[in-house]
Amino acid sequence: MTRTAELVAWHQTADVRAAALILPGGAVNGHGRYWKFVDIGLRSLARTLAERGEPDGLAVYLLRYRYRGWNGSDADTAVDARWALGEIHRRHGAVPVCAIGNSLGGRAAFRVASEPTVASVVGIAPWLPEDEPVTELAGRRVLVMHGDRDRGDASAAMSLAYAQRARAVVPDLARFELAGEGHLMLRRSADCWALTTEFVVGTVGAQPLSPAIEAAMAAPAPDGLRTTLPIGYGR
Repeated sequence: MTRTAELVAWHQTADVRAAALILPGGAVNGHGRYWKFVDIGLRSLARTLAERGEPDGLAVYLLRYRYRGWNGSDADTAVDARWALGEIHRRHGAVPVCAIGNSLGGRAAFRVASEPTVASVVGIAPWLPEDEPVTELAGRRVLVMHGDRDRGDASAAMSLAYAQRARAVVPDLARFELAGEGHLMLRRSADCWALTTEFVVGTVGAQPLSPAIEAAMAAPAPDGLRTTLPIGYGR
């Protein structure tokens, strides 16, 4: 049986002028069904985006993939992300989109960044292998967040190396580290969602970028790509 991806609308305004596409995590390999539990923590982000983005006509979508895995050269997660961008275009026209990816979804977000409607990209503990290309980011604005103790398959060291390479093609790139946090960053989720929301409304909405993000974008590499996200930022 052929499976199809599902684009879940968490919020739509009467006059959609921008969109946020949330891409959850998953597995490196696997053709099993999508794990719905991977998007539980991201639902609070969707609600925060919907509330803050209402004045900007922000539609918020969450993608549930056909399969739980990336699956090597098939790049199934990225294929589904491209489909979702096309579906948003079909529904709302050429509105600017911020692609927000967590872990596995982070790789998908960066991989599809060159799609015409993508204005900005967020990677939340993104999985960015050393051979992941950076050219797709040209002309976009980029935010990366990672726990500095994440040493797994989607490690902080990998996203730092990626950000250093990416700065050559995308100067508007900010990377923040969360001290003492691992891959899930559960204790700091409010801070992550606050920073993400500020970035989204500042890159696809009508609101200015926050001074913290602007300062991180201006900070020179490599130390500037390890900007500490203060505890309590979400307050």
